[in-house]
Amino acid sequence: MPASPQKLFSYACKFAFVLILTAVLSTNVNANNPTHLRHKVILTDDTPLKAFEGIYQSKDNPFSVFKITAVGDKLLAKAFEGEQQFTLTRKSDLSFESPDEDGDETMTVVFSKNEAGEITGALVAGRQQWNKIKSYTPPAEVKLTADQLKAFEGKYEFEQKKGTYLQITATADGLTLKQLWDGREINFIAIGEQSFLNKQIGFPLVFTKDANGAVVKVLAFGRDSWDKVKE
Repeated sequence: MPASPQKLFSYACKFAFVLILTAVLSTNVNANNPTHLRHKVILTDDTPLKAFEGIYQSKDNPFSVFKITAVGDKLLAKAFEGEQQFTLTRKSDLSFESPDEDGDETMTVVFSKNEAGEITGALVAGRQQWNKIKSYTPPAEVKLTADQLKAFEGKYEFEQKKGTYLQITATADGLTLKQLWDGREINFIAIGEQSFLNKQIGFPLVFTKDANGAVVKVLAFGRDSWDKVKE
């Protein structure tokens, strides 16, 4: 999980992109003065908005998926599951921007093309890669017994920031994760014997067991490790 707890659950869903301007250099040479050059920058919007439409999946988190459609002169990016959506306003041929989920920052998205001129993905925050995919099938829910779910209960400490804790409890439908620093709760369904997902924000949890079958760790967002506290 991110070091900033307040931004924990909006990480996989924010689009933050680097603004790139498409510039065309126009050179006029004066026959009497060949060293005199004049440069003119022209912004072009050659790519039709329809070309950006499709399904985009986060490279880092395969459960974070958005569908992009053209609406008027803008793009609408809506979470494949859940209610999150962003309106992208065009800034140049391949660059767009939008207010973030909190409305206090501006996000930019830079799309990419292959050699054939087809849109293949987008760069988020200058570091998060989203790939355009042909289709997406959400994972199916798996029903676990009450005893299986109870094994995941406990307090977990963030490996990268000692003293930061989560509390996980079993519910009738899965698990509830509570952030002990602010009290916020998120519900998860099982999608495997040790894998859980909050579909609304594409937030996955994967638990690790030791050789004796005891739960010892949980991995969030595929990268943030939390150790189960022995009590």
